[in-house]
Amino acid sequence: MRVTQQDIARLADVSQATVSRVLAGDARVEDDKRDRVLRVIKQSNYRPDVRAQALRRRRTSLVGLVLKRPDGGLKDDPFYSALISEITAVLSKSHYHLCLDVAADSSSQTGVYDELLRTRRVDGLILVEPETEDQRLHKLQDDRFPFVVIGNPRTSVMHSVDNDNVLAARIATQHLVENGYRRIGFLGGPAGVAVSEDRVTGYRMVMAEHGLTPRVWTSDFGFASASAASRPVLDSADRPDALVVLDDFMAMGVARTARQLGLALPGDLGLVSFNDSSLCELVDGGITSVNMNFEQLVQESCRKLIQIIESKVPPVPSRLVIPCALMSRGSSRRPLGVAR
Repeated sequence: MRVTQQDIARLADVSQATVSRVLAGDARVEDDKRDRVLRVIKQSNYRPDVRAQALRRRRTSLVGLVLKRPDGGLKDDPFYSALISEITAVLSKSHYHLCLDVAADSSSQTGVYDELLRTRRVDGLILVEPETEDQRLHKLQDDRFPFVVIGNPRTSVMHSVDNDNVLAARIATQHLVENGYRRIGFLGGPAGVAVSEDRVTGYRMVMAEHGLTPRVWTSDFGFASASAASRPVLDSADRPDALVVLDDFMAMGVARTARQLGLALPGDLGLVSFNDSSLCELVDGGITSVNMNFEQLVQESCRKLIQIIESKVPPVPSRLVIPCALMSRGSSRRPLGVAR
């Protein structure tokens, strides 16, 4: 027979309201009463009805994450596998769970957000890959829906956790310059994605400081897209001698194309990317990558979102910047004797 809060109250000789306050962690409950309630709970192996508690609090204990990728676009991407895994692990420590939706395109993504706002089936949202003109952000803000942006929302009136992606790209580009590369290009993501534009900005700054000509190409996210986008770049007579690539997964696609064209890393092509994922070790010599402190990025984002959800008075919007660091590997170290 299932033990109820009424049973706990009777056995502990307290009111049911006192049991509810103990379960809610109310510090105003007298120590003696709290001890009796907790002792009975332990002895009776009582388990609260999570669904009933959620209904009373008007919460679901769910946090939403909506990713925009074409069908199958997440299957082999280690960044998003790690993102989903880390968010799930961090949320579970605070008794929240992840609700994941994947949209194939912008129209589908808009529909998912509209449905989430209408049904309130999640308590809050983690947004990734903000765009420079991102209507999702304004819609959520106008609706006063709890959310945190992982990335640069281009405004100071929203909660965000991000890296300094301009600085990260400066570090990556400067590293290539210091290793003797001069015809350095940048392969970024789709137009309008904030992280890509920030990294292009940092790349351009370093190129200008050294009097070098910037060359920027774009690609859809993913291994296959980057591999295809880099082929005409690397197969041209005036190909770059190094590339800064938006992320490790895309860099792997570039490395495959370089290999197919008979180009050696790092002698014929220097390569630097971002995220410092496990993929970087799969290429002979390794891919140099900027470590974005991924775990801290996720932990701080989840912590901030839970704070927003559980605060009776919404906290003041804040932007937290997580540090990054270059992890140098073989893809950017030119052998001795190679012309500079």
